[in-house]
Amino acid sequence: MYLIFVDECGYVKKWDSDISIQEQPFYILSAVAIPTTRIDGVYARIRKDIKNLNLPHTYADRLGHGEEIKAKSVDRGETQWGKAPDLRKRVIDAYLNHEEVTYFLVCVHKFRHKEKYSSPEDPSRLASRFLFERFQGFLEDQDAQGLVLVDKNKREEEQQQEHLGQLLTEGSGGIGFSEFYGTFYEWKVDFKNILEVHFGDSRYSLGLQIADFVARYAYSWRKNDAASSYPGWDLIEPRLYRYPSYQGWGLKEFP
Repeated sequence: MYLIFVDECGYVKKWDSDISIQEQPFYILSAVAIPTTRIDGVYARIRKDIKNLNLPHTYADRLGHGEEIKAKSVDRGETQWGKAPDLRKRVIDAYLNHEEVTYFLVCVHKFRHKEKYSSPEDPSRLASRFLFERFQGFLEDQDAQGLVLVDKNKREEEQQQEHLGQLLTEGSGGIGFSEFYGTFYEWKVDFKNILEVHFGDSRYSLGLQIADFVARYAYSWRKNDAASSYPGWDLIEPRLYRYPSYQGWGLKEFP
């Protein structure tokens, strides 16, 4: 059994306006899959590592119990973080450096998406479908089932719940083209290994806080021309899910 935590970065309600695309050129949806047998150890390690930093006004034992370190503040170097680059590095390491955790990322390039399609789908809905397809493949590969916890989007909470509920019950599908046969074909994925989808607040979930760090640092990595030297990427990239002989399964860039 896996717990799968989902968060986003780069969300804008009117995503296809020129100003929005200029300010937020990418939409990132991240996921963190942790075996239920290992989650207690991951949480304990994060709290211990943060506690050892002696951060002012931060109660490490309460992380996930109303206390949170926001990845955006760390990444931007706001308040205390701007004066302590080594401290920022150690916080990133505490949240992202876990061998037993598997990461997933979907990145939608908004400008290319808008230019390529006459009626482009909202990036958040599109990315959710891609992500759920990857959950199903991962869980089948592990011969396991999963529970999904999504950091609720307070601006679009009702629509978000409706869309993900529809995905869970109806699955995903589409039309593809076989170069071998030279014909089109229909495909469908049923999310039978995903037991339930719930919505939560990252203040009360360390798993969602990890997903927040993955989403934020993947967004900044992509916005900085996918530079491999961008902080945190060296911890994210090796833990992206690899499906045998299939590239782009753990990291999906679209289009």
